[in-house]
Amino acid sequence: MATNNITTGKYDFMMIVKNIMIVITMFILAAILGNGFNLIGWSYIVQVRYYLLMGMICIGLATLYFFQYRNQPITFKYYTAFITLWPFCVILSSFLQDGILIEEFSQIISWTFVGSFFFIFYRFRFSEKMILWILGLYALTTAVIQIAQQMDPLFAIFGGNPEDVGDVVNTEERNGLARFFVGCIPVQMVALYYSWCKMQKTFSIYWGILTALMLVSIYLYLTKQVLISTIFTIGVSFYMIKGRRVKIQACVLAVVCLLGLALFWEDLFGELIQDSKDESFSHAIRFEFIEYIVDYNLTDPIGVLFGHGTSKPWFAELEHMLYYPSDIGFFGESIYFGWLWALAYFYVVFRIMVTYRHKIPTYIKLFIICSGMISIFIFPYRNRIETFNWICMIYICSLYIDDRKDLVLDKETEPKIPKI
Repeated sequence: MATNNITTGKYDFMMIVKNIMIVITMFILAAILGNGFNLIGWSYIVQVRYYLLMGMICIGLATLYFFQYRNQPITFKYYTAFITLWPFCVILSSFLQDGILIEEFSQIISWTFVGSFFFIFYRFRFSEKMILWILGLYALTTAVIQIAQQMDPLFAIFGGNPEDVGDVVNTEERNGLARFFVGCIPVQMVALYYSWCKMQKTFSIYWGILTALMLVSIYLYLTKQVLISTIFTIGVSFYMIKGRRVKIQACVLAVVCLLGLALFWEDLFGELIQDSKDESFSHAIRFEFIEYIVDYNLTDPIGVLFGHGTSKPWFAELEHMLYYPSDIGFFGESIYFGWLWALAYFYVVFRIMVTYRHKIPTYIKLFIICSGMISIFIFPYRNRIETFNWICMIYICSLYIDDRKDLVLDKETEPKIPKI
């Protein structure tokens, strides 16, 4: 009997060590996918060809695992296969329209391959807890870097253009703070709403500190659309909780939050609001660009469906007119990857928020509400790390929908707040 207990204890210890090593490895991989938290000069450290090699290996493994599990009812497996393989259709479309450069091929495949991680997660039985630890470590590291760089922006090396070769990041100032794009906004959103849901449930100081840290992190991006969407989504969260005791706690929490906003509104948002009033030209350019894209799509049906790729000569003309695809969310993504790519996002959002809403954890629904609100300005997955975060959310949703109770934190069917 004692021998069996010792053997079981050793097995449990080895499993813990194994999971810790996997989490650390995946965190390092996430940092690589995120250009080293947007470290300046990163493109010269890890070049595109290395991402391309990684991508071809991952796509090969994902294809193998897809056929291995083709007869198993895995929710969203076809969607993630679409995310992984659709860029090859974009490449073919781009070649048929204007020809395609090897650089463009490498650029496209070097980040869209991240969709293949869904099948790798499934094959190696990643749990929700492991995924949340990976994203949580990434979010905490991002927040620490952001706060540290605000203390002395002149020595900032994170949050700039990875292709820059300067010694420090060139930044703009908003609301008296330097603006850096460290890490990944969607990852910070996931960490915020997970810790927020935990705080609503337990009302503990630990989750309160973590929530406050994530709020500070999101604020330091100094992006008006993100801040408005975050405040709105937090308000919505009070209507999604269950249980009388939890609702009372949530009401107390809401009062505290409202008092805090009232006391510090001018300091936190005063200059940002004034800047927004002064940037009417910028907003007009965005909607003018959207109108331009709609008119252009009527003359190019192939490009509408399959996209134009990422490196076309007329893209330079767009920039000359101050038209930047990254500023118009899913409209901009439709230029690169076509409307089928953009519409696939809304299809999955509908499935999660409507079809499977009773099975999905609250923090994921809050994340989708927040990121969906600003998708007309900021698409939820525009690069490697954002796609990685999105695939992680899709994978966790599939675990709940498919009742993989051995891999989720909440063992019940109802979407209670998961425990870490």
